[in-house]
Amino acid sequence: AGAPPLSPMGIGMCGPALIGHGSDEQKAHYLPRILSGEDFWCQGYSEPHAGSDLAALTMSAEDDGDAFICNGSKIWTTHAHEANMMFCLVRTDASGKPQQGITFILIDMTAPGVTVDPIIMLSGEHIQNAVFFDDVRVPKSNVIGEVDKGWTVAKYLLEFERGGSSYGPRLLQRLAALRGTARDLGALEPGIEARLTSAEMRASALEAAELMMMSELSNGGTPGLKASMMKVKGTELSQHITEIALDIAGLHVEPFQPEHTETGGPVVTRHPTNQGLVGPDSLVTVAPKYLNDRAGSIYAGSNEIQRNILAKGQLGL
Repeated sequence: AGAPPLSPMGIGMCGPALIGHGSDEQKAHYLPRILSGEDFWCQGYSEPHAGSDLAALTMSAEDDGDAFICNGSKIWTTHAHEANMMFCLVRTDASGKPQQGITFILIDMTAPGVTVDPIIMLSGEHIQNAVFFDDVRVPKSNVIGEVDKGWTVAKYLLEFERGGSSYGPRLLQRLAALRGTARDLGALEPGIEARLTSAEMRASALEAAELMMMSELSNGGTPGLKASMMKVKGTELSQHITEIALDIAGLHVEPFQPEHTETGGPVVTRHPTNQGLVGPDSLVTVAPKYLNDRAGSIYAGSNEIQRNILAKGQLGL
């Protein structure tokens, strides 16, 4: 319907992780607050030296009786400046293999010692952040699953981050809007028409696969390897749609005018200006959306990693 989407961190990621691995008490407390929006979540996974190689994370959590004392940092943390809660991976034991000794824990973003610094994007938007933890005390009751075995919870959550949502309907809605824009501009020539139709076919096929997966989820299944397939297909098709939009917009994508855009978050570098918008309103976000969407094939594990997962898990390579 074109309605603003919800942030996926709570309802699409932390919620399923709680359902799969949380205690009855944790589910009773957090799930209603996720549905109501009372808790707004961010994801504490990546660190400056541990992105796609997530098991290399070093943010420490030292045992202190009924709590852990957390020190370290996270980066590229989407919506950390808005969130009141973070689901986070911390290092509770560094003596074994990298995937061992990791704990999945929930951190109150208002706790003493938590500092959030903005990362401003090229588009001028404030979406992501660096987050620093200085002797942050976190109750052990906030651990999801078992201490030192958070890698299992993290992998389970990543299935839902990569393929637990519906790319298809959003992609089809964007294509319908783009077709209307091209028609209004007189740019719906046969080549563009063919590319839009091809993309619609691919999005419809992806939606059909997602509906099949949702049927499996309703019977207690998980996305499994399908998550990697859907993440690759969904993000790369989204990027392809931004490329079609660039061609439809033509020269109108050249002016750099972030003060008129908010493709993923508020533009904080907006400066007072008497310069009006250059080009049609319908095209002002085309170039920023193209730039913003380059991250799609990187976040939640790069698409190269997803192909490796499929090669190993599905093909046995």
